[in-house]
Amino acid sequence: MFKSLAGVTYRVPDLQKAKDWYGQFFDQPAVLDSPFVVIFRAGDSTLNLAPAAGPAPGGEERVVAYWNVEDIDAAYRRLLDAGAASESEIATTVLRTKVARVTDPFGNSLGLMSRASEVKQNKSLEEQPSDSAMAVALSRALAAGDAREEIRGPDYLAETFLSADARRSLKDAAAREWVRKKIEAEAPGSYEYFIARTGYVDGVVRKALEQDTPQIVFLGAGYDSRSYRFRDLIRGTRIFELDIEPTQQRKRRALQQAGIAIPPQLTFVSINFTRDRLGDALEASGYDSWKKTLFVWEGVMYYLPAEAVDRTLESVRSNSPAGSVMCFDYLAAAPDMADRYGVRESRAIMRAMYRSEQVQFSIPEGGIEAFLSQRGFRLIDHLTPEAMEQRYLKLRDGSSAGKVLACFRLAQAAVA
Repeated sequence: MFKSLAGVTYRVPDLQKAKDWYGQFFDQPAVLDSPFVVIFRAGDSTLNLAPAAGPAPGGEERVVAYWNVEDIDAAYRRLLDAGAASESEIATTVLRTKVARVTDPFGNSLGLMSRASEVKQNKSLEEQPSDSAMAVALSRALAAGDAREEIRGPDYLAETFLSADARRSLKDAAAREWVRKKIEAEAPGSYEYFIARTGYVDGVVRKALEQDTPQIVFLGAGYDSRSYRFRDLIRGTRIFELDIEPTQQRKRRALQQAGIAIPPQLTFVSINFTRDRLGDALEASGYDSWKKTLFVWEGVMYYLPAEAVDRTLESVRSNSPAGSVMCFDYLAAAPDMADRYGVRESRAIMRAMYRSEQVQFSIPEGGIEAFLSQRGFRLIDHLTPEAMEQRYLKLRDGSSAGKVLACFRLAQAAVA
């Protein structure tokens, strides 16, 4: 299972002093210099300096050895099955490696690491929690702490679903700003897009709850927190969260650990959109196809093949009455789209980070009304990147807080 030593992490009370001290002994600068970790390369391994959570820890608590493994998901499960305790769940780092920590039966902290190039590309989404859902949770958590009050994100529960190390890092303002700027540099416009998308879908869901819409269905719920943030607005509405089983298991575990109760009106439904029939899954969960429903399809459509998109839309149309609403986002396609703001960089990041969730589907720019009409829906609202900037990114002085990634659109459509 263990291939080689990936690196050693030392926890230090003063990161800057430790960086300067160890920097004297390396012939090259740190490969990563951030407020929450400094990494020096030492041959095939690394020395990682991380700030201590509180007062300087003593003895072995300062040191964690990380081991390279071929399949971090399998290695992590195998260690837990053998009696190890989870210390930090699997997470993707800013260097696009996957890391996790467990405590062995003898009290030692044991780190696991898989480099992105070694992660098995044939591992299906059914076998692991969604990486894209975790990236979105990180962006929402960052936005919730944004210093610019006008655009500060509303998802104060997003950090619940992050790793312990990530939550600890986000408590530091300098670390938050460093991560935000890194996202801005590597995927321009994506942070701004997630702020706009969260605000847009929040408004749609809140309105549906205030109007006592009988049912709300989250298709590919990921780490959506609206069922918990809007708990006080839920009266007679039944809510269904649909996603793959590994993501739902991790979500429920995170909620339990954080002491967040699941509303009695909420039902979890396990589904694979590329394989399972949506109508069958809903029917088995107690969904009523005669009642008006809001469907939220956020951050999912573009990861599916075209036939799965059509099958899902047909299931929504045939299993809900006229006037039911679908709120969703999608990728717009155009000959010059790769050259527009942030698109080329974001596509490269998505290919590298979401190896089990590759982009497969888009709708020609300007073709959304025809696309929906052909499938039995009527477009009732549509936002371009420019409209998102106007609605969600305006600062008090009238300027914009940034530009939105050019390839995404937000929309609502009613069952015709």
